[in-house]
Amino acid sequence: MTNAYSDIVTLKSSEVLNIAGKSYDTRLLKLLEAVSRLIDLYCNRHFYVLLATRKFDGDGASSLNVQDLISLTSLKTDDNVDRTFETTWASTDYLLYPPNADPTKEWGRPYTRVLVDAEAGSRKAFPAGLQAVEIAGKWGYREVTEDSGTYIKESAQYSATDTILTVADGSKFAPGQTILIGSEQIYLTVVWTDDMTVIRGVNGTTAAAHADRAGISICRYPRAVAEACLIQTAKMWRRKGEAFTGIVSSSSTQSLDPDMKRLLEHYRKPPVGVGT
Repeated sequence: MTNAYSDIVTLKSSEVLNIAGKSYDTRLLKLLEAVSRLIDLYCNRHFYVLLATRKFDGDGASSLNVQDLISLTSLKTDDNVDRTFETTWASTDYLLYPPNADPTKEWGRPYTRVLVDAEAGSRKAFPAGLQAVEIAGKWGYREVTEDSGTYIKESAQYSATDTILTVADGSKFAPGQTILIGSEQIYLTVVWTDDMTVIRGVNGTTAAAHADRAGISICRYPRAVAEACLIQTAKMWRRKGEAFTGIVSSSSTQSLDPDMKRLLEHYRKPPVGVGT
């Protein structure tokens, strides 16, 4: 997964690793990404926003438990067990729970259930059967973005295939950040003054053309998650007396430090997988 929960500039700052120059940026970014996935595994959920279509088993009940859901785009059902989702539900046919989750707010949390709204809609229950329900939407703990305060400065349209993005003020960004332009998520790998090397259309989004001077937002994650990622990465970097390759390649099987676990305990779900 192309994502990190913290960034290179913060990691290299005097308050953390106190590293000058860009010599280690590639290695540091890989370690940030590896630690981010370690956090996902520990918490049994992910904190980036993923656009995806997922299938669920139905049991003929009026409630369906789902993985962390930010918003629902479409809900379809297979009503005759032919592995075809022939029925598209209207938005009045279901409700997302808990009702006050607010997953687009800084204090929000995800939806975890979809209920049949028998009072307002025309459905009574989800069909019974394996993979009988298909839900397309945004998945993850919550979706919070911050206006970067700057914009695309290409002097022309920014094409869907261009992997160098020029902005009016590159100081607003750092490698490891995911930015949002329109509905496209873009991952930053290198920042040189106002030019940035990027990976287009990440986390299930689609690369698209964007108008010059289009605004740019930065994806933000829960503070405890970002801090845990930062501190754990710094601790692992300081242990680089060991073979660095071994640290990165084995990071998915390493345990988080106890302090990091305490930071993340509020966000941990029962161990049923992160649903990526």
